[in-house]
Amino acid sequence: MEKELPIYTDPDYGIEFIVDVEKFEFRERANPETRYTLEDMIDLEEEGYRFHHFDKTSRQNLSITPPQFVTLAPREMAEKYNKAVEEILLLTDFELMVDQEALTRRIKHGELPTVEIGGHIFYADARIDLLRPKDVLSTMGIRFDDLEDWYVEDKNVYAFPYDPKNFEIGDREWDKILDYPIDLIFVEIPYARTLDPVGWNRRNGWEEMEGLKETGLRLDFKAELVPWNKSGIDEIISENRLKQPIREAVKDNERKENKKGRKM
Repeated sequence: MEKELPIYTDPDYGIEFIVDVEKFEFRERANPETRYTLEDMIDLEEEGYRFHHFDKTSRQNLSITPPQFVTLAPREMAEKYNKAVEEILLLTDFELMVDQEALTRRIKHGELPTVEIGGHIFYADARIDLLRPKDVLSTMGIRFDDLEDWYVEDKNVYAFPYDPKNFEIGDREWDKILDYPIDLIFVEIPYARTLDPVGWNRRNGWEEMEGLKETGLRLDFKAELVPWNKSGIDEIISENRLKQPIREAVKDNERKENKKGRKM
């Protein structure tokens, strides 16, 4: 049986919203397809949130200002974060949803997040657009901008071939490759804003703690190793193998033409 979720009733307009802490969203009870996530709302910090809602009955745009999730759904928040309800009631949404120890390490002590890729540690610094390999001086590392071609939007990750010997994105003539590259691996890592939201904010001129409720804050990540047969490369290899006889025929023809030229 589906768990019954708390209901927030706006005191000014009487509109009811389902409070879903698993998704951190408000859904209009009468029209559940109408929903507002953290990204849709203005964060009023301890006062709660504000979002603009189009009321189908009155045909008006209304300003809705619900309290914090810890106020509206303390039991659900306690379950989500494995804390006692009494403890939840003493915290703000920000204090609960954002790792405060990690925040201190990142903001006050300047500690950069790390991500392990292929067994090596990289420092993630979104402010300077760089994944920098630890204790390696031969390369600056991998630029986030260079990973944009490998961004997978629906998963919010970069999925890319990685060269563990040179600590860089694996480079190949992908339109000619016929087998899995044995010197490369295929990995997935989170998007730059997820890896280093504080650095991302600094780079864009925003407040350091902007949007941390949405992204969360972690200081250690590990790349997911993706088997080549699940990377999408099989289709490329199959297509290249079909083209191979044509390429060979073209090369043979070019060699014959060159021989004729030399005889003349």
